[in-house]
Amino acid sequence: MFTQEQIDALRPEMQDSMMGILGIELCPSTDDTVRGTMPVTRATSRPPGILNGGASLALAETLAGYGSYSVLGSHTGAFGIQVSANHISVARMGDRVVGVARPVHIGRSTHIWQVDITSEATGRLVSSIRVVNFVANIGL
Repeated sequence: MFTQEQIDALRPEMQDSMMGILGIELCPSTDDTVRGTMPVTRATSRPPGILNGGASLALAETLAGYGSYSVLGSHTGAFGIQVSANHISVARMGDRVVGVARPVHIGRSTHIWQVDITSEATGRLVSSIRVVNFVANIGL
């Protein structure tokens, strides 16, 4: 859904946001998915050095949000209204997780995204997360 040029254009707004703080980076994608990575660092982990479930949710909501953003017009915004997560395995400090968001439903008033997060080191599924976004006119 995003080319490298589009990601580069969005980079300034990402740097000073939660994305920048957590190290979330969007990756180019040539299909209908939104992809991103996040390192497992002190900022994204909990003792004893494993990925915090809240950081996984932040990655999932970010990818789903950018997914909705990519299909909406300029006067429309998407706002997360529901998240359901299953945390299946752990990712450890020093690892990087990869998130892939796939659209399940793209409607006029709601978008539903399935986000699977895997460990780059082990290839194992870490979390499977469903995100529902509400679509609204933001009146710009």
